[in-house]
Amino acid sequence: MARLIAILGPALQFTMAADVLKLLEFEGLLALIGGYISSPLGKTKLAAVAPTTDSGLITARQQRAAEARAYLRASAGSKWEQPRSAAAPGAGKPQSTAPLNFAALADPSRILQKLAIEGTVLEPREIAEVVSFAGHASDIKRALAASSARFPNLAAESERIADFHSLVRDFGGKILPSGELDDHASAELRRIRREIEKQRGTILSSLKAFLRTQQEEAAEQDEIVTIRGDRFVVPVRSSRKTRVAGVVHGASSTGQTVYMEPLETIDLNNELVSLREEEQREIQRILAEMTTRLRQRVAEFAEAAERLGVLELAFGCGRFALEYDCVIPAIHGENARAAESRSRLVLKNARHPLLDALLRGKRLSVVPLSLLLDDENRVLVISGPNTGGKTVALKTVGLLTLMAISGLPVPAEQAEFPLFDRVLADIGDYQSIQESLSTFSAHLMNISSMMELADPDSLILLDELGSATDPEEAGALGVAIIDRFRSAGAYSIASTHHMQVKAYATNTPGVLSAHMGFDEQTLQPTYRLELGSPGKSSGLAIAKRLGLPQDVLDRATQTMSTAHLEVEQFLSRLKQERAAAATLRHDLEEKMAAQDAKEQKWKEEQRHREEKRAAEWEKQLDQLWQNVEQRAEQKLREIASRQPPTARRPHDPAKEAGRVVARLREQTKDELRQTAISHIGEASEAASADRTGSIRDVSVGDRVRLRDVRQFGIVRRRDGDSLEVEIGFLRTKTSLGDIVEVLPSISPKHNMGSPAHSHALGQGREGAGTTKASPSTFDLHMEKTAARPLTEINVIGETADEARNRVDKFLDDAFLAQVQKVRIVHGSGKGILRQALAEMFSTHPHVEKFSPAPQNEGGAGATVVELKV
Repeated sequence: MARLIAILGPALQFTMAADVLKLLEFEGLLALIGGYISSPLGKTKLAAVAPTTDSGLITARQQRAAEARAYLRASAGSKWEQPRSAAAPGAGKPQSTAPLNFAALADPSRILQKLAIEGTVLEPREIAEVVSFAGHASDIKRALAASSARFPNLAAESERIADFHSLVRDFGGKILPSGELDDHASAELRRIRREIEKQRGTILSSLKAFLRTQQEEAAEQDEIVTIRGDRFVVPVRSSRKTRVAGVVHGASSTGQTVYMEPLETIDLNNELVSLREEEQREIQRILAEMTTRLRQRVAEFAEAAERLGVLELAFGCGRFALEYDCVIPAIHGENARAAESRSRLVLKNARHPLLDALLRGKRLSVVPLSLLLDDENRVLVISGPNTGGKTVALKTVGLLTLMAISGLPVPAEQAEFPLFDRVLADIGDYQSIQESLSTFSAHLMNISSMMELADPDSLILLDELGSATDPEEAGALGVAIIDRFRSAGAYSIASTHHMQVKAYATNTPGVLSAHMGFDEQTLQPTYRLELGSPGKSSGLAIAKRLGLPQDVLDRATQTMSTAHLEVEQFLSRLKQERAAAATLRHDLEEKMAAQDAKEQKWKEEQRHREEKRAAEWEKQLDQLWQNVEQRAEQKLREIASRQPPTARRPHDPAKEAGRVVARLREQTKDELRQTAISHIGEASEAASADRTGSIRDVSVGDRVRLRDVRQFGIVRRRDGDSLEVEIGFLRTKTSLGDIVEVLPSISPKHNMGSPAHSHALGQGREGAGTTKASPSTFDLHMEKTAARPLTEINVIGETADEARNRVDKFLDDAFLAQVQKVRIVHGSGKGILRQALAEMFSTHPHVEKFSPAPQNEGGAGATVVELKV
């Protein structure tokens, strides 16, 4: 027996490796995808799809399939057309793509083989088929080129199709649907066919005249013209054939009628036959010429057929992906053993496509499968009831793995796979009477061959491990087999009923335990894979559901060992506790979501409060500046009223006061507004921080600092926990919870200047009698101007800097007093003062223009300046 196993082993190993595709129903999957492919070119490419370790090929197929899926969604009139409202905000209206017709593509390979033989001439239908193929290829190339920016991989594939536009244009319409050449195929053919029609008319006219003559002689003569042997003839009664001069070309089946060519039409028919022969020669010449042109491009036709097959395969996969809600799986690394490579096998809500297709016909849906294996945990052991879906789970993982490493989309919400170089499976019954192999022996031989091939780049699938033998020995053997594959680093998924294997999966690092769900109330499997714990086999429960007699079930229960019953009860309790934990987790997630929503609402309300506060600040700012304007205008009028009569202007100085104050107001308002905005922004960013305890001992007049506000403010009003705080020139409403510090109140005299001072926003020029402002406020000081003329200043003998400073102050005073023209006396000398002052005048904001004074007013020793009043 050992010798027999040794002989059969290599052959069996090869058979099992070759039959994995069949075992996991990969051929059925290709047939399912084939339903979305219409042309023989696409079907040929689909038949060649197989698992590969060529990551470049996998990526190229995936990219084309992903773009084809998106293209179909964007196609106008498609069942998968994406609604215009589904476009991303701000992305603009999505542009529809042109529908592609692959169904009309014929496989030109047979004709191309004929073209490759020098000297052969294609039939008109064959030429028409090649031209039609070229036309469809050009249409597809044109459509994909128009969308090259959105679908670059599809466009790149179509760019390899040659431009057949000129050929289609030249050959278009020359071959009729009947397979005949059109009259316009050439000028010569058109001329010949016109001659043929003319000759036919002549012959028919001659024969009709002949028939009328015969009808006069014999009333029973039929007036019919027919054709025999490509020649026009007329029917004549057999009894009268000797009376007609001509050639007999046949007789009727009864012999009562003969078909004669009258003597007078023989030459006409001869000419018609000659014309028809000439027509055939011209037709052959045209076909030979067309064939020659096609033969020159046979390589381009072959390449186009190749590219079109690839493209239709992509669109077939795209349609399949849309129909079955597929994703493009991620493939991790070219070698799972590489140290820098991340290796994961992830499936989220995955479905077996063939089972999905089957249940759709019954208006049912598949229970999805989710799992996660990675470098830390590469082994999964699945337990649970019979008929619970363990085998389907194994086949789903196996088939989707084959799909992924074949570059196909997989039916799942998320899918990630290592780049496996082999998938090894032991699923089903390998019993062979012919080879004298029992079920157990066949399984062991297959698993033995899998052990020789397994490595970190392998996926191992083991169904019902340890079946068909003694349970005690089978459990021990199952543990040893799984541990061998774990030691080899292979990704392994096994199903089992044995308690030893379940315990091994629960207690061994790197091995995960899972079970298929079972409803204890209805005694029905749920077909849902639940990770984290083993499951009961529930054999007795299933037997009860299937109708086994109760006395048999009772007897089986009595026979079971106490230890086994305790384990079953433990697994039941474990399942209940996991269900309770899942419920608690769900409740917690809902509460956290509600808390997040509440926090988001609080943040939104906080933002509205800050916006309202900013609006209040803006309102207070406008009111404050109205007061500042009024005070400033009043002070400026007082200044103007104190000037000598010769310096006064006849107009109201309030006009210039408005200009000055308006500029100052806008500048200061911008600065303050930015300060307010920064405070609001900082408050919003810190809104979610932990709040400190409230300060309760706050009275009107206290100095306080608010959260996220740098300046101190003064409490002006309190109503319970609500406060009105004045910060500088602004007032804001807040609560006790926003106060972070309280300082002793200060005397009002520290916030005020002398009665001559006006409280405002802006640091005044320091002068005699100036009181130092507090850090959060500053004063505008109005000092009395010495009585001096505002139309002239003398700076002779001063340095350039001294002169510039005095003249600058002089111009300010003159500008405020509304003086239009002033004279600056600087002397002639070396011209240093004149030059320095001229440079200052050219950029001074109050100066409209300046020029040397007239000779009677000082000439070159003085400069006249006109001000912007």
